[in-house]
Amino acid sequence: MQPTLVDRPAKARPSDWWALILLVLCYGLYNADKALVPVLIEPLKAEFQLNDTHMGLLSGLAVSLPFTIACIPMGMLGDRINRRNLLAMLVGGWSLVTGLTAFAASALALFVSRAGVGFFEAGFTPVSLSSLTDRFPPTVRSTAMGIFNLGAGLGLFIGMAMGGFVEVYWGWRAAFLVAGIPGLILAALLRLNTSEPKRGQFDDTAAPVTATRPTLLSAFEFLMRDKVLRNIAMGMTWGGSMLAVFGTWTPSLLRRTFDMSALQAGVQSGLIVGVGGALGAAAGGFIADRLGCRGLAARMLVPIAGTSMSLLIGAIALLGNWHPLSALALLSLAVFFGQFYLAPGYATAATLAGPVRRSVTLAIFLVSFNLVSYSLGAAIVGKISDLLTGRFGSEALRFAYILSFLMFVPAALHFLRARQHLIRQSQAGGSAQA
Repeated sequence: MQPTLVDRPAKARPSDWWALILLVLCYGLYNADKALVPVLIEPLKAEFQLNDTHMGLLSGLAVSLPFTIACIPMGMLGDRINRRNLLAMLVGGWSLVTGLTAFAASALALFVSRAGVGFFEAGFTPVSLSSLTDRFPPTVRSTAMGIFNLGAGLGLFIGMAMGGFVEVYWGWRAAFLVAGIPGLILAALLRLNTSEPKRGQFDDTAAPVTATRPTLLSAFEFLMRDKVLRNIAMGMTWGGSMLAVFGTWTPSLLRRTFDMSALQAGVQSGLIVGVGGALGAAAGGFIADRLGCRGLAARMLVPIAGTSMSLLIGAIALLGNWHPLSALALLSLAVFFGQFYLAPGYATAATLAGPVRRSVTLAIFLVSFNLVSYSLGAAIVGKISDLLTGRFGSEALRFAYILSFLMFVPAALHFLRARQHLIRQSQAGGSAQA
């Protein structure tokens, strides 16, 4: 039965905030793992005789292909079984495989281990966001998802800084081993110290949450028919491509353009991508909730403004002849605005998807992000860098990085279209469906 105004909780409980804290920490490890390969690009290239194209594939396709294959089935599973138990299994699985990466003896073994990580990471984000949507009411939902996305920045900072530090003193293998241990502890805490939230308790929908779960085809058709969801998905896919560039290539950019050591590049990349990105994601969610009283369309102003500002500031940061500290400060600001879209994008999509198809809809989002964003975004920049190396030498990556900011143009346009459809929907009192 759909919750009524009598039995629907007025606000999130303390246990829901505790669950959010654990999920933030798990999401931190999820992203710390993703940061390890970028910060270890140079020693991995040297040991396994790889080039930038190979490293783009290792940090992108090796993880995103199994992620893409497993993500939607994981999302469908999240709509059917206990999400707490599923999340604990996923966190424990990728943590174990991350630790085992330390024992890779060849480039093939390295690719296989990264594929295993991608498989277990596949369901974490859609199932986590589905769980959070059922823990927090709409008035604070973007804020909660912004806090959740703090884990991305926290993880990137820890992964880059820790990876650079451990690599300098103990080698790249030790970095993977150290990264795998905390997740096993967090997996146990998730399983033993949190509960499963009631599905749909904050949703205003006529459909009972006990209704038959949608098939993959029906969920995909729903996403394609809904003009708002479709444009949010496209905007987040383009935006995610740029985030993949931030996470993958910033450490090498700093080493090649600013002649930093591995440790310096790791720490600085952590501050730029990790701290800057985390604050941007949280700020975007907070601002979106403040605008939310004016409707969902007002929330879309946040990703439109964020992607536009990031494009402008990023170009200024890397095209100008700045002092290194000034360039790094500007790049941090570009990353800050570049992550504004995450919380309002996810929160709006989760709200519109409804309780019976929430996890699988978010999983379809994640598949598009990883199939396009993390597979092609990082790899294309690596390929452009290789093509430009003959002419620009160590500066080739800087020019490839600058060009990648153009991906925020279609991102902003799709968020603008989503806003326009939401305005029309509100004026018509109907849906945004074709």
